[in-house]
Amino acid sequence: MTTQKSTIRQRADAIKDFQCKNLIVVLEELNDSKKLATVIRNINALGVGTLYVVDSRHLFPDSWEVMRERKSLLKPSVSAVKWSFIKVFRSTEDCLEHLEYYHFISVVTSPHIKGQNNVL
Repeated sequence: MTTQKSTIRQRADAIKDFQCKNLIVVLEELNDSKKLATVIRNINALGVGTLYVVDSRHLFPDSWEVMRERKSLLKPSVSAVKWSFIKVFRSTEDCLEHLEYYHFISVVTSPHIKGQNNVL
């Protein structure tokens, strides 16, 4: 007996070849699973299939598979968490070492605070 793929899974499979394999979004120290779900939904819509999360406070599970089944991420991400790869790092240093090891070039943004100098 063969099982038929769901319509959502068929649509996800149809666009998989159009995802950017060389672009990874990295978020640092999120404090809310709804914010994470929103980011997952948005990067998925933009064709980015990979998200790295730096989470030193252990708010999110290490396992991508466990994260995919979390209701707090599943519903607000409109199921995009199922189609995105998410890797959790426990420190910024670990994440940067991983990116450097795989020869990624980092492009960084940060919020500008009026009247203060941003320091790299």
